[in-house]
Amino acid sequence: MLVVIAVIGILAAIAVPNIGRINNAAELSKDRRNAQQLASVYSAASAAGYDFVTTPTTAATVDAVTTRIITGASVTDSTSPFYNQYFGVPNISATERAAANAYLALSNGMLVYNSGL
Repeated sequence: MLVVIAVIGILAAIAVPNIGRINNAAELSKDRRNAQQLASVYSAASAAGYDFVTTPTTAATVDAVTTRIITGASVTDSTSPFYNQYFGVPNISATERAAANAYLALSNGMLVYNSGL
């Protein structure tokens, strides 16, 4: 019985440090996924005629653009086939947005995903 308990203790000692690394990897994966989702919504809205970078006309920073995407917007051009179509990612918290911003950049007026790999 003591041998079994000792073996379980050894296995637990080996596994515990790995659990922390697994949680960290999962968090980084979530941040990348959120960044990809923000970039995808930006691209779709841009293709539909809505530009989160220049609308509204405040400073275009990654933080400002991702905040606008999370808030969301609808295409207001009544001649567009996407008229009143909503584009946004409303379920990302401010902390998650800040972490996702590390994988995003503004390049030539466009929001671009960079995996960091």
